[in-house]
Parts: sequence; structure tokens; C-alpha cells
Amino acid sequence: MIQYFFSFLPENSLVEIRILIPKVLEKSLELHLPMWRPGRYQLQNFAKNVLNFSANTQNGEKLHWQKTQKNVWNVQETQNQDIEIRYQYYTKELNAGSSFVNKHFAYVNPVNLCLYLPKRINEPFEVIIQRQNIDAQFSCGIQPLSEIENLLTLFPKDFHHFFDSPFILSKDIFHEEFSVRDVSFHIWIEGIFQIDKQELIDDLSKIAKTQIQIFGEFPEKDYHFMLIVPENTYYHGVEHRNSTVMVLGENGVLPKSYYNDLLGLASHELFHAWNIAKIRPKELLPYKYGQENYFETCFVAEGFTTYYGDKILFESGVISYEEYLHELETTFRRHFEEADNASQSLLESSFDLWVDGYEKGTPNKKVSVYSKGAIVAMILDLKIRKKYKEKKSLDDVMKKLWKTFGNQKEGYTYQDIQKICEKVYRESLQDFFCLCIESNLSIFDYNNEHLNYLGLKIVRDENRCRISSL
Repeated sequence: MIQYFFSFLPENSLVEIRILIPKVLEKSLELHLPMWRPGRYQLQNFAKNVLNFSANTQNGEKLHWQKTQKNVWNVQETQNQDIEIRYQYYTKELNAGSSFVNKHFAYVNPVNLCLYLPKRINEPFEVIIQRQNIDAQFSCGIQPLSEIENLLTLFPKDFHHFFDSPFILSKDIFHEEFSVRDVSFHIWIEGIFQIDKQELIDDLSKIAKTQIQIFGEFPEKDYHFMLIVPENTYYHGVEHRNSTVMVLGENGVLPKSYYNDLLGLASHELFHAWNIAKIRPKELLPYKYGQENYFETCFVAEGFTTYYGDKILFESGVISYEEYLHELETTFRRHFEEADNASQSLLESSFDLWVDGYEKGTPNKKVSVYSKGAIVAMILDLKIRKKYKEKKSLDDVMKKLWKTFGNQKEGYTYQDIQKICEKVYRESLQDFFCLCIESNLSIFDYNNEHLNYLGLKIVRDENRCRISSL
């Protein structure tokens, strides 16, 4: 079994990694570093942070190696040998998808820094982590099977499992646990926060309960909300298999004024536990870490999740209707003030996330899969609710997606999304998909036609949009 060893040099912002690969049968080994991370549909340059790579036999004999691509290391003369790989990874940038080490805590997102053998990606392996401080608590979606002195031992099911299981080591981290329908939920907060602990537990419980009611079950036995309060002002979250990492706060503190932001971020990322962590487009099943994974349905993965993330805050009772309308108005503004005249459709912009989806890019080119995706999800929800007088909703679409694709044996296509929506609606939705998803035409008036069901409309005051009652 392959073994990975992690240790830390906080004074240099380094993670040290040692890999033991026993009884190698091949004449050479080709080790790859991922080119992107789940939750960010864009190539990234993790290889720039790798330094001091070396390859030896376990007897200490140096082996010849060379880089064949920027993220590929080829090691020669490995046959019938036990091989040891060593390298360091520089971790100075803190965001929810990165890795970061300082004297206070270590945060590791394994997909950033784990070299792996593509042919063995589906094998189980062993991970041994050396704690910086013997009193440091360990936060991760994978629970250690042993803790001996300052060493933690994990056994991921495969590399996909480990790549989707970030961990935090910290002596001062806040931890609380609660249960919803026999699922254990954990809250971990690294840093200074001014929010009420019990209120947070109560509100996250309500959010989790509401989301589980939609799907009927939770995909995992436990779930971990992992929050890091940064030194600078930041707002970012990344979903994982049974956890989320959120980086939120300003000037080293998470103030009370950020509370609704925290709830919104947590709700969004928790919904991903079903919608993308399990219910996944065919192009992302399985993840291919060495290349772009182009897909045109990101409006489902991110847009539907954005819509539900905010809507569930209201439905669970953790924010008022007025606060929900404020969130909805913010989504409307992001699209109708910035991209309603964009030249791309939602399908095109979903595909082009891998091109320039996270930068401003060419003016009037793309739409946001988050904002426009959330708006079209709302329109579809209102269409179904109006026709069936609240006896059906977009929840029924999500339930069918979960039952059909939640086992990860196959991924969905755009045509699958259409078919399931029309099966719930029991009528053609061709006009909706043509206008809202496939075309670049304005959906301002079409949106107002459906907002009318809620007694609302969007009005434009010069270049600003706002929600108004009818």
C-alpha cells in the first residue's frame, strides 16, 4: 500500500511530503500533480509551488528523474524497488481552495499538493500526518483510524476521496457538534469570531433539516463546516464530499455583521453535498485532474445551488422575507445590470468557465452561471409552483435528479435535465429552455412575468434594478 507522510515547516510556509511506493513493477514511474481542483472550473498552476523534489530507493540510492510536463515528474529505474519520493510545497496564499501553513494552524487541501500515479488513482492508501503541536485538533471529513503521540493515520478509499477531504490542524480551533436526522454535523472555526455560538448551531441545524427534507436523506454519515477567519477581508467557500471550507471575515475577526453572509455561504456549500458532490454532469464523472473538464450544465451545478442556498435561508426561518428579497434583489442586479445584454448563452458561459469564467474578461461576452443560473432556477420553480398550485416545485426536479444520478454510476447531460424538468412539469418546456438557457436574449420581461406570481416585479431606475410590489 502506498503511504503519504505530511509534516510542516510553518516558519517557511512549507508542507513537507514523503511518499513511499513499495514493490514497484514498472521500469519508470510517472507522478502527476493535479491541474485544477473540484469547485473551481479553471486550470490552476499548483506545480509552481513544488520545490526540492527528489527520488530515491528506500536504501538511499538516488534515482534519475526529469519533468516531462510542468505537472509531471518521471522517475527512472524503479522496477523491483521500494521508492521514496520527497518534495515540499509552498503555502502562502489563503483562500478556501488553497493550502496554508503558519505558526497558528495548518490548512491542507490535498488536491493542491499531492503527487499521484494516475493508474493507481482508484486504490486505497495510507496517510500519516505529523501534528505541529501534540495538542492540535484535527478537522477533516476523513476520521483518523489511529492517533499515536503526534501522528494521525488516515485510510482514504482512493485518491478522489482524499483529494476531496481538506484538513485543518489547530490548537485553538473552536469545535461543536450537533445532529440532524442521525447525521452528525460539525462546526470548526479557526480564528477570532464575534458571532453567538448557540445561535449558529441552531441556525445551521435548521438549514440542514430543510435541505434534507428536500432530498429525503443526506448523502453522508457526517458533515463538517470548516471556517477560517483570515487576517485580511475575504469571502470564499468551497464544497467537498462531506465538508466545506469557508474563509470569511475582516481584519482578523469575523464580526456579527457577517452573520448572514456566513449562513448564506454555509447553505450554498451544504447544498453542494448533493448537487455536484454526488449529482454530477457526465463530463465530471469521474474527475479528470490533468485537463479541463468542459461541461455546459454548470448553471445546474452552481446556478441552482445559488438559488437554493438563499431560498433555504428563508424557508428554514433563519432570515426574514425582507432579508430574502434583499438577497434576491442582489442576484437580479448582478445579472440585469451587468450581463443581460451579453453575447453568450448560459450553455456557452458554462462551457467557457474553463476559459475565463472567473475573470471579468471581454466586455458583454459572458453571463454568470451563478447569477443568471439562479434566476432561471427561480423562474422554473415559479412555473411549476404556479401550474400545480404549490403542490409541486423545483424540489421535485432535484429529488428526481438525486434518485437518478445520486449514486454516481452515471452523470447527467443537458438533455437529461430537460427531460426530468418536463417530466415534473408534464408539459413541454421548450420555450423556457430556448430563451433562458440556449439563447442570449434578455430575460428581463420573462422574469417579471413569473415574479408576478409572488406579487413582485423588477423595475429599472436609470441603470439600477430593484424589486417592487405590484
